[in-house]
Amino acid sequence: MVGAAEDWNNKEGGGSGRGWRLDEVLNATGGRLIGGDPEALFRAVSTDSRTIGKNDLFVALRGDKFAGERFCAEAVRRGAAGVVVECVPQPPLAVAVVLVADTLRALGDLAAFRRGEMQNLKVVAITGSSGKTTVKEMAAAVFGQRHKVLKTRGNFNNLVGLPLSLLPVEVSDRFAILEMGMNRPGEIKRLSEIAGPDIACINNIQAAHLEGLATIEGVARAKGELFAAIKPGGILVVNLEDPLVVELAGRYKLRRVTYGRQRQAEVRGSYLRNLGEKGFSFTLTIGDDRHRVRLQCLGRHNVLNALAAAALAHAAGIAFDDIRRGLELFVSYDKRMQVETVGIGLKVLNDTYNANPASMLAALETVRGLKGRQRSVALLGDMLELGSAGPAAHRSLGRAAARLGYDYLLAFGSFAGEMVAGAREAGMAGDRARAFDEKERLVGHVNELVRKNKIAAGDWLLVKGSRGVGMESVIAGLREDN
Repeated sequence: MVGAAEDWNNKEGGGSGRGWRLDEVLNATGGRLIGGDPEALFRAVSTDSRTIGKNDLFVALRGDKFAGERFCAEAVRRGAAGVVVECVPQPPLAVAVVLVADTLRALGDLAAFRRGEMQNLKVVAITGSSGKTTVKEMAAAVFGQRHKVLKTRGNFNNLVGLPLSLLPVEVSDRFAILEMGMNRPGEIKRLSEIAGPDIACINNIQAAHLEGLATIEGVARAKGELFAAIKPGGILVVNLEDPLVVELAGRYKLRRVTYGRQRQAEVRGSYLRNLGEKGFSFTLTIGDDRHRVRLQCLGRHNVLNALAAAALAHAAGIAFDDIRRGLELFVSYDKRMQVETVGIGLKVLNDTYNANPASMLAALETVRGLKGRQRSVALLGDMLELGSAGPAAHRSLGRAAARLGYDYLLAFGSFAGEMVAGAREAGMAGDRARAFDEKERLVGHVNELVRKNKIAAGDWLLVKGSRGVGMESVIAGLREDN
């Protein structure tokens, strides 16, 4: 990279091994230098004044309750060599100060600039109402068998997180596997502008984020922004099991790689077998290649997630054996379908990372497939961002728990009453479906069920709810009290 800034070999917090010159920052953002050294060099880009490193460039983001400029002095004190701001910081700073109209947009523009420099990089973009982080991690495990891969860190999938995940890209990275989230129209479009995806997958379209998108048709339009952004020569990875995704893909004259359990799918899963706590196995078929694959993760829905990852890899030219090996090495993590044992031997399925109606049903069905003759208890928190559909969705969830044979439903949150009402409508006895307004009382009731021998060693507890509800604290309480 002729003329590039010094190589600081940094991979943290939006940094890049390549560094930044001030003129690159100005070109990328359209900003104006209003003070400081015009020859400044920056090691990395950061948005957090608490963790900023020496010679970093601090982008002063604004939020609903804070102005980033307030933290510029702290960033400089910690070693920042420049700041990007929307208004002139006071008091004046003795570092490079770049003035822009919108610091959030500037952050994205910096990431897009760096992505544009990487001519050999292929960007794989994944969105969907549920499962996108799992698909991203599965794909990273597959692509990483033979290639250097950059991937979204954790769930850094929004207008702040995606640029921070992309900024550390290096010349040696062959693929960037990026997750895209949204809760309102236009976000996926902007994320696509930043990332410039070559291969795109909409994993599914479900009733999620209805508060900002109103209807499932609104969700489809917002997710569809990803397919619309693919440049000529790009590839769409299409879930044949989701009619809305199929309809969206049909609007574009681009190569499509389809996946699913149907015979016509280019990447197909068949002969599924539930291995209990050991996961699932299935036959993976891609063209003339066919092999049995054993997944170490629970849930039938994760077979479809695995097929999505396989289809992304096939679209990118990854060899079949690497696809199979990567899928078999993948393990669930971070509150997603994780099994642990607490207390006297109760089995807990921790799926507390997030929730919407479809993922709730998938989790309920997973425990039903695991429990055998044992008893099962659903400890469910609210599903958020459903707007006016919230009450009906939670009542339906309660009915599903009863229909699937759960012995108890213990519900927490603003919609707990709706869940309980639904369970009772579907035939669950009144004393077996209960609503709680405090998690501590919910944990206490589980302990009471143990003391009364209503549940015992080997019985199953499903714990799930939306991220904002924090149902993992219920599991922490069960660990402490049992």
